[in-house]
Amino acid sequence: MLLALGGIAVVARAFVVQVVEHDAWVLRAEQRNIRARDIAARRGGIYDRDGVPLAATFEAYHVSVSVNELLDVTQARRMLEQDLRVSRRTIEREFRNPYPYFDGPFDATQVQRLRHVRGVHLEPLLGREHPMGVLAQPLVGRVDRETGQGIEGIEAAYDSLLAGQPGIERVLIDVNGRAVPIPGTTVREPMSGHDLLLTIDHELQGIAEGALARAVEEFEARGGDVVILDVSSGEILALASLRTPEGRNRPIANTAALIEPNEPGSTAKIFTAAAVLAAGADTSAVSGEGGVWQMDVATGRTRTIRDVHRVDGTLTLGEAIQVSSNIAMSKFAMRITGEEQYTLLRNFGFGAPVGIGFPGESPGLLRLPSASDNLRYTMPSWAQGYEFTVSSVQMAVAYASIANGGTLLAPTLLREVREWPSGRTVWRHKPDTVRQATTPELAGQLLDYLSRAADSGGTGGAAQLDRWRVIGKTGTAKLAPGVPEYRGSFAGLFPGDDPRFVLYVMIDRPGGAAYYGGLVAAPMVRAMLVQALALPDSPLDPGRVGKMTPSVVLESPQPRTLPLRRVSLPAVDSVREAAMTAVPELAGRRVRDGIHAAFQAGLRVQLIGSGRIVRTNPEAGDSLPRGSTITVYAEGTR
Repeated sequence: MLLALGGIAVVARAFVVQVVEHDAWVLRAEQRNIRARDIAARRGGIYDRDGVPLAATFEAYHVSVSVNELLDVTQARRMLEQDLRVSRRTIEREFRNPYPYFDGPFDATQVQRLRHVRGVHLEPLLGREHPMGVLAQPLVGRVDRETGQGIEGIEAAYDSLLAGQPGIERVLIDVNGRAVPIPGTTVREPMSGHDLLLTIDHELQGIAEGALARAVEEFEARGGDVVILDVSSGEILALASLRTPEGRNRPIANTAALIEPNEPGSTAKIFTAAAVLAAGADTSAVSGEGGVWQMDVATGRTRTIRDVHRVDGTLTLGEAIQVSSNIAMSKFAMRITGEEQYTLLRNFGFGAPVGIGFPGESPGLLRLPSASDNLRYTMPSWAQGYEFTVSSVQMAVAYASIANGGTLLAPTLLREVREWPSGRTVWRHKPDTVRQATTPELAGQLLDYLSRAADSGGTGGAAQLDRWRVIGKTGTAKLAPGVPEYRGSFAGLFPGDDPRFVLYVMIDRPGGAAYYGGLVAAPMVRAMLVQALALPDSPLDPGRVGKMTPSVVLESPQPRTLPLRRVSLPAVDSVREAAMTAVPELAGRRVRDGIHAAFQAGLRVQLIGSGRIVRTNPEAGDSLPRGSTITVYAEGTR
């Protein structure tokens, strides 16, 4: 009797659970075993101005299997072993549960056949790669591996544009606590981030980085900056920086040109000249004092001001710029008020951010005249490029305004924003005027002064080319009184007859006897121009000026494809005559090292793949005319 009653109770309870409470128990099971999970969105790519990828999203995969969906378990296990290169022991262990899982990550080639196998599910894992290696990498920045958010450089500055919007999918939590995607349960599709075209030209960037590295090594310097700027648009075509941190003996690449201000030295003298002219002050010649002047700064107090280039006679304002006279510029500065000198310095952008929006961008430091304890000390210091600080980008922008008829343009690193995968341009940079720093007539007078400073009688003669003129101003800033450490600089405008580009170079604390800007920075401007003008369709070719707005068609590569990339990183010191050269042995080298070796041999490179080089076409040892293009094939795992 008791057994009968027990059986009836079991049957009754089963009926209640399976029929009456069926929906409630199903919901409870789903709540325990099914979860919602984000689907990572494709992060937008970062390209140079011509569409060469600097940072791109690649796609790798985790692989899960629903055994009950497989049509042929044996064949599926064999494919997993062969294609994923997973050991048989691992496959046997995983297939002991109904949802085998293989973490990998596996690349697109490995999972290609598995895409079409029923019961095999691919979970995409989006990552970041830099197809051009270390080229412009500090500028491009990086993303956090855990969150996928930009944390440095362009990646951080434009994270909201690049990031996109993640999707949502439902996943099953298996007995081991692992999430297995459920086919057909995507709640919301992910939205891809935008692609960014920077203003950087990858070939000029390579030239700038290579020239800076060689100069730092040659002069045993602590670092340096290079900025190449388009005068008419404010677009930065190249930006490179090296610094040697305390406690280290080798410089590292960074973005100091944007974030680290320094006293500029004599490159700033041209702006005090602008203040003197704008104020309509007396510009009659002043005495050079024989190279040493005891300047009266207060009752019973003097300040010693010295010139490197001794002048026994008199100097006009233009001649003071030409020979970079500290004495003459200090005397001219005292003919105007502190407010007039300060205002012109501010008009040229000093003491204010340039407005690029780059993380850590520095405004420099320019104090109000009222903050000075003694203007008779401060104003001559301003005239010599001391007692205020500027970044290298600020200095390049200020010189660009002189070449642009006195119009100060906001600089930019961003050229275009495009949708993916349509490639539709949703934003394009247009020149943005900040202010009229000075009149076109006064700017023309300043250009005349700069042309004198860079000719054979000036301090910047080492920047001159044979075919085109370069005008500009050198600078040599002493870091501290009594300390034999300097920063040498040169601000060059090219071409001299109709300046369209600024090339600013600063070498930080050269270690040898050569530390003047005319010796360490001006020759570097010449070397970079020689290399840049040797390029086919050179972006700095005066004949192409006004034609630097190509309609670049961005071929948005699918995540599992490796696009063909044209790589250019010249490392030659002069224009080479047409001659034959041998293809170097590149197999086994990292892509970046191989590219350098090819260009040292006078060859250009077309790159397919990434990782390490496996072969070239033509092969190593073949003879080709200098300037020819070879194809480099690379493979590697991430």
